[in-house]
Amino acid sequence: MKKNFKTEVATAKDVADIARLLSWAFGFSKERSYEYIANIGIETLRVGRGEDGRPLVCAGLLHTAHIFHGKPVQAANIVHVAIAPERRGQGIAVPFVDALCDEARSNGAAIATLFASTRPVYRRAGFELAGHEIIYEAATVALPSSSRLAFHRVELDDPRLAGAYVAKTLRESGLLERAAAHWNELRRSPTDALAAYLAEGEAAYLILDMGDKACLTVRDWFAASPEAAQGLLSFLARFRSVYPAARWHGAPQDDLVAALPDKGWRLARQEEWLLRVLDPATALRQRGYHVDRAKLALRIGGAALEVEIGEGAAEVRQAADASGQAVRVDAPAFVQLFTGFRSASKLAQYGLVAGDSADIRRCDQLFAGPPPWVAEHF
Repeated sequence: MKKNFKTEVATAKDVADIARLLSWAFGFSKERSYEYIANIGIETLRVGRGEDGRPLVCAGLLHTAHIFHGKPVQAANIVHVAIAPERRGQGIAVPFVDALCDEARSNGAAIATLFASTRPVYRRAGFELAGHEIIYEAATVALPSSSRLAFHRVELDDPRLAGAYVAKTLRESGLLERAAAHWNELRRSPTDALAAYLAEGEAAYLILDMGDKACLTVRDWFAASPEAAQGLLSFLARFRSVYPAARWHGAPQDDLVAALPDKGWRLARQEEWLLRVLDPATALRQRGYHVDRAKLALRIGGAALEVEIGEGAAEVRQAADASGQAVRVDAPAFVQLFTGFRSASKLAQYGLVAGDSADIRRCDQLFAGPPPWVAEHF
């Protein structure tokens, strides 16, 4: 394995080669590959070259943030890692991703996130399960139709949609602070089948993909209240004569599911995204918390940190004595603790967290909150 793997920013002359790598790795059509490159921007793509100078591996590196309890943790999304078929299984993925993480950290990212096609590979690169991507499906005939919340058509790039999405991130845990690349992908082709709708008072919005008559796809949505969630579902119910089902990305504890009857919906797909903590102290300092005041000593691998929450801010200091009393957690388990994917108590049951029982309960309180998820597949 090459520890000093070199990556470069892709250039316009690499576009055709990158498009082929994406097609071979993900089954993209030629048109979709070129669209994807345009959507995220050639400047976000990184390549590793073979001896002939042509890309043998590529990925996007998107600067973003994940929101935890209302505060952004600076992050990098590593997206669509594609390796030439003849070079797979040769130990390229881990050093390539390591190099991307090094660049991300040098640019201020405290965490890096990705979806993994092969989890063992990315676990070797320090990534661990961090949150959910969930797609729900409901029969349109089962949707409530009593609400009269008024929706009107708006442009796909209407700034009020982005503003409402920001409000959504503050109510959940793990959602992205979207970059232009994320919005571009939400508005991707077929654009003639896309439409955006905004409710009165900006209480709700939808971006609908009406390109498949077997299923109405909600590419993005927001509902500010239970009444708005009912209104959004009632709006979808108007499509029941054409579409037998509707699908949307949602939370493990989802607002639209809560507004549905007990029957008529199902979980259509679930996948987990992975996270690597690049700088534990900075990540802890940037994150929001559900407690007003708390003190906790953490030993993450060999690093000892003292976390103190007060007046809406987190102070994180290096502990003078790494052997002192602390909640002890290894680096992979710390990922799950940090995002709230699993509690300290549950990790302790698995033998991945150790410490005084009172400190573990305090740790539970510190990282409590809604279960982490993302609203798109990046």
